[in-house]
Amino acid sequence: MRHRPFGTTGILVSELGLGLWSLVSEEWGGDIDKAEEVVRRAFDLGITFFDTADVYGEGKGEEVIARALGTKRDKIVILTKVGLDFYHKQGGRVRLNFDLDYLRFAVEQSLKRLNTDYIDILMLHNPKMRNIEDRKVFEFMESLRRDGIARSVGVALGPTLGWLEEGLKAIEVGYQGLEFIFNLIEQEPGRTFDKYNVGKVVRVPHASDVLDEERNPLAFDPKLHRRFKDSGWIRRAMKAVEPIKELAYRKGLKLYEVAILYVLKFSFSSVVPNVASPRDLERFVDALNKDLDEELMNQIKAVYEASLKELNEESVKETLAYKT
Repeated sequence: MRHRPFGTTGILVSELGLGLWSLVSEEWGGDIDKAEEVVRRAFDLGITFFDTADVYGEGKGEEVIARALGTKRDKIVILTKVGLDFYHKQGGRVRLNFDLDYLRFAVEQSLKRLNTDYIDILMLHNPKMRNIEDRKVFEFMESLRRDGIARSVGVALGPTLGWLEEGLKAIEVGYQGLEFIFNLIEQEPGRTFDKYNVGKVVRVPHASDVLDEERNPLAFDPKLHRRFKDSGWIRRAMKAVEPIKELAYRKGLKLYEVAILYVLKFSFSSVVPNVASPRDLERFVDALNKDLDEELMNQIKAVYEASLKELNEESVKETLAYKT
């Protein structure tokens, strides 16, 4: 397992990370009872970067890491996020909350669940532009870094991916890392972020499972997070990537392997695929032993310009509904 720098922080993360969201939530079809087993196996396979949030499973994601790897704390890097308030729901719904008193409380609770006295990478979870620009919020996050409670601070952009201005503003303000969606279909704004020397964590590298043939056919399921993606977009995306899939198969590669390897062609710190089972973990780690040649890279570029770029632009527009 290779490791990469998380920007200029001095933190090294495994180039493949394990996200807890898909393990402790039904939204990706995961088996919660196997979460600890998968986390321990990930560590055995060389993964040292674990990406979670306080809201994942309403604390379960953090607790799983503590139970599975509590004795390995000095050998792993934990990213967690705060700002989605599940403690004080409104109408039964989680709400954004970046009030300083709440953030302080949320960080304290995360530390308890993680059974640690520090967080390697602490991020604001899905903040709006006004939250990113808020100097008091940034100063609070920086105070945690100065006090050793967080080794670095950043911003996790979402939901969806059209947060270019917000990401650039976070970099300008001084946040040291970003988390965002990037894949061979949805390449912007990730390509723009790639130009900056900050920590960069990529999520959803398989584009809502369009790029993972082991999860095809993609039937609608009201429990799965994929329900938020337009079904027409998914159908068109699956058709558009067929030329890439065919060339990959001729070269002995699976499409899900191409998806991971493509992300790692950039200077991103780590890619975090949606792992819902031990089988997912094993096959994604195995992908790291392969590579993309120039012909396949050129094919991806050509197909992106011909048909995927339009799908990328549609995904960016989806974000408008979340910006108010």
